[in-house]
Amino acid sequence: FLGLSVGAILSGMSPAERRQAYNADITYGTNNEFGFDYLRDNMTHSLDDLVQRGHNFAVVDEVDSILIDEARTPLIISGPADASSKWYAEFARIAPLLKKDVHYEVDIKKRTIGVHEAGVEFVEDQLGIDNLYEAANSPLVSYL
Repeated sequence: FLGLSVGAILSGMSPAERRQAYNADITYGTNNEFGFDYLRDNMTHSLDDLVQRGHNFAVVDEVDSILIDEARTPLIISGPADASSKWYAEFARIAPLLKKDVHYEVDIKKRTIGVHEAGVEFVEDQLGIDNLYEAANSPLVSYL
């Protein structure tokens, strides 16, 4: 209709189906589906695993219900702990040891943090590894 493509996000859809729906010009879904997809996208280790694309515009029906009534119900992704929880704990131990402007820099305007070479070396020393960026260790970069 009017040359626009339409997609719908439904419970139980595979990531590939969700990705296809999000690639449409207009995507319909519930606030929970959009919210959980956002949370899952922020937990991925690869850009290829993302289902959502850029967040540009939203038309929200009954926004008062979502912003007021449902605001009391947080969206939480949980499950059994796996091997990655070890790395979250390890990097949570290391993070407070890193020094601003020595190991990393903060760009408030861009809302980014950049890790300096000294920071990478510090993390490698803390983890007891030679190269954080070698293939065997590359999954650890996402925890940093």
